[in-house]
Amino acid sequence: MFIDKSIIRKLNKGDTDAFKSLYTTYYVYLCAVSTKYVYNYEIAKEIVNDVFLNIWNKRGSLEYPIKTYLTRSVQNRSLNHLRNKQTEEISLSELDEYVLAFHEEQVNLGQQPLTYLENSEFEKLVEEAVQSLPDKCRRIFTEYLYNHKSYEEIAKLYDISSSTVRVQVKIALSKLKDTLKDYYLLFLVLYSLTSDY
Repeated sequence: MFIDKSIIRKLNKGDTDAFKSLYTTYYVYLCAVSTKYVYNYEIAKEIVNDVFLNIWNKRGSLEYPIKTYLTRSVQNRSLNHLRNKQTEEISLSELDEYVLAFHEEQVNLGQQPLTYLENSEFEKLVEEAVQSLPDKCRRIFTEYLYNHKSYEEIAKLYDISSSTVRVQVKIALSKLKDTLKDYYLLFLVLYSLTSDY
């Protein structure tokens, strides 16, 4: 779905359908942006919903284009969450402090950490990573990732045990983590996967 000026103008006037269009268009993207900062999808969803609530409250003053404003708002709220967490925990490790400083620098430079979402490059990156897997691992993981089959269904399809499927999926995720690097979390979020294996 494409957000054009007319949708923003309708939103300015309080049109709820226009708000719904904006929400459905950018929700997943913004959750991915926030997850890159807070490393927790549930918290990211709360942050994004807070941003959209604020958008609705300020609907009369919104301007087109709005994507950069939405992204910056989510980045800032994510950083605020990290700062609040830092206050609650008294101190952060040196690594956490480095990560926070890095993210703040990205925001100050106006860089979006997840620009792959703006085009098909990210999808292509994932496809290449999957295709680079060993044959057996790739076939099993393709069924799991793209066809959304359960371990049991895949096991039945290839006449193997469910535990073998689980191991192959674990191997695939491990290899994709190495291949995708900084985009691995984004991959987990967009494909509704979990890293708990």
